[in-house]
Order: sequence, then structure tokens, then C-alpha cells
Amino acid sequence: MDEEPERYWVEFASGTAASVEKRRSFRDHERNDVEANLPGWPPGQTFAVRGLFGKLGRHVHTVVAGLLMLPLYIIASALGSPASPDKRGRLEDRINEVDDFPVMWAGVGETARTLPWQLDPSRRPWRMVTEIELDKSGDLVRITSYEDTARGSWFVSWGGGKKVPGSEAVLWSLPRKEIVGAQIKRFSMAESDFTISFRDGSWARLTTTSSDAALRIAAFFC
Repeated sequence: MDEEPERYWVEFASGTAASVEKRRSFRDHERNDVEANLPGWPPGQTFAVRGLFGKLGRHVHTVVAGLLMLPLYIIASALGSPASPDKRGRLEDRINEVDDFPVMWAGVGETARTLPWQLDPSRRPWRMVTEIELDKSGDLVRITSYEDTARGSWFVSWGGGKKVPGSEAVLWSLPRKEIVGAQIKRFSMAESDFTISFRDGSWARLTTTSSDAALRIAAFFC
């Protein structure tokens, strides 16, 4: 009997350093911005590295948010819940994690440019969930989507709802052999980011729900 495909929530990663927090860029091999050249992509958040005052603002926001959430973490700990603040691993690649934050690195006609725009949370509808489907028996990798009935709002998304009937769609598929590897990116919240490298030299940086899910996805391509 064929195994059921493994499915994991996935989207383009977002920066976590203050200079690029919640931002992402799309680059060619010369580090040029290629967003405008991605056919069919709707407008999204414009990428820019924050200056001194912008970075200071993000640090202040992080401190305030941490103080506001601290009582919830204390209560959760007292009740035996595993809830805790997200942790970020060590910096590995300053130029691509602090000075810039490319989530697509591809020349004209290369595979990473074929990834669907719905992976970008700044472009897709806020009720849309995107997943990566890993099919061992069919030797295919797919990106699928569906509409979630309990995704909160544009500002707060918590998921966990049901799939809206008829909303499931296959957005992208590729033979597994065209992906030559995957690597966990430690400098991410809960170490949940990973890169997928394609046979033609292009790559993409994605994120998922946890370090465990990221490790499982990476292991599929080993």
C-alpha cells in the first residue's frame, strides 16, 4: 500500500533581525531585486533594510511585547503548559540574514522563480493556508493551498480551523530529483527556517511551524 504524503504548513520565511524583521527580498545571482519580473505576482510589501531608528523601534517593540507576554508564560508554566517565548539560533550568514533577507535566489528561467506567489504572506489572502506535500511513493513535491475557517484576521492568525470545502488546490509541483538538498537555517524563530536548493543552482528560504517540522522536511531531501 502506498504511503500517504506528508504535509507541513509552509511559506516564504521572514527576517528576524531588527534590520529586516518581517521582511523578505527576491534576488537574482547578482543580488538584483527580481519581484517586478516574476510573472503573475500581485504587488506585495516593498523590501527595504531598516536604518538606525527603524532598528531601534523594532528593539523597543520586542521588549514591550516580551513584557506584556511574560505573565502568560508564567501562568502557562504553572499550569504545566510547554508554552514559552520563541528562541532564535545563532547567526550564520550576516549578508543574507541581517544586511538583506532573500527568500528566493534565482536567475531568469530557474526553478525557484516558479514557486507560487501564494507562499508570500504579504500577497496571499489571510485565510489561505499553504502546505508542502512530500510524496515518497510518487516521488513528487507539491505546494498546495486551502482556505481555513478559523484564521483570525489579517493582523492575528491562529489557524486550527477546518478546510473550506472545495478550497483545496495544487499550486506547484516538481519531481523530487530536481531538489538537490535542504538545509536548516538556525537564525530563525524556533529554528523553523530551511532552504531548498534546486538542481539549476537556485534556492528558496521557507519556514514552517517548528524545528521538528523543518527537520522532517529537510530529511526528505537527504
